[in-house]
Amino acid sequence: MSRTVCKKCILDSDIPGININDDSGLCYFCETYKPLLSEEKAGHLARMEMLLQEESGKGEYDAIFALSGGKDSSYTLYELKKQYPSLKVMAVQFDNGFISDNAIDNAKKMCEITGCDYFKLTMENEELYDIFRKAAISYDAFPKFAKYRASDICNTCIGIIKQKLIELALVNKAPFIVFAFTPGQTPNPIIDLSGSFVRWSRNLFEKQLQKIDVDDRDELFVIKREVIENMGDIIPKIVHPLCMWDYNEERILEKLEEIGWNPPGINDSNSTNCTLNSFACYNHLQKYGIHAYAFDIAGIVRSGDMSREEGLKKLNQELCQPLILDAAEKLNLRVK
Repeated sequence: MSRTVCKKCILDSDIPGININDDSGLCYFCETYKPLLSEEKAGHLARMEMLLQEESGKGEYDAIFALSGGKDSSYTLYELKKQYPSLKVMAVQFDNGFISDNAIDNAKKMCEITGCDYFKLTMENEELYDIFRKAAISYDAFPKFAKYRASDICNTCIGIIKQKLIELALVNKAPFIVFAFTPGQTPNPIIDLSGSFVRWSRNLFEKQLQKIDVDDRDELFVIKREVIENMGDIIPKIVHPLCMWDYNEERILEKLEEIGWNPPGINDSNSTNCTLNSFACYNHLQKYGIHAYAFDIAGIVRSGDMSREEGLKKLNQELCQPLILDAAEKLNLRVK
């Protein structure tokens, strides 16, 4: 059977599990897609503003912000502080052992510009290399649909980030955790957490780590039990402002460069901060035949925030071989 590409987004029939309707020419996701209406976006924005007004000032920080130093997180931090200048923010950059020097410089610069506290979350490189190596050689460690959202390596890295940001929010009694997820990465702009959910998420991630042969007995990667046992009344909400704002990659880059953010020296069409990303995408394609960013890009195209032509270009751009080889060497893995 010949390869068929969805007429609306960029998903194609060569991706395992993707079928294109012969009559409509659309994939299942485009056929069932219901865009977030402007009224709904306005409602989410109004709720976010109300929550920020009502719950800020209760702890050491109002928000724990996931700052990679890449374009989306840098822009989101800038806009958030521009709209809510009194917000007390701890911007956390997770150094996963593959963060570029440029990304670190950009993160620090964005914190200076916005008046936020910068916190670099670090771990021993060998411990990180070990967990990413095990993620790379694992198979089906994460739920079935997770492999369509991100590579096994990125799912592991994102899992660590989420666990440690929740931990920091609980310790600092911060009512909000802010991510810069795009419209293609999450359908829920505001997520209410609960004590039971925090416990469940910790246990789930611990089991996922065990599936890739990681025994986190020292609680390096999961929320520390002591923190969960001493949870107070302030359980953070997760907020994705970029899902509620108009998303345009070109305009975002223009604004960032205007305020002093430096374009990355990374030859990767899908990451402006992490030198592991190309290998993670390569590894995912080798294992599952799925491009790790296919669903993200498809979601942005589907929402109208990126042209189909640009989406196809990003999806089909050749992965950076030097980055793949460099990451493989650090992880002590072979590349075909």
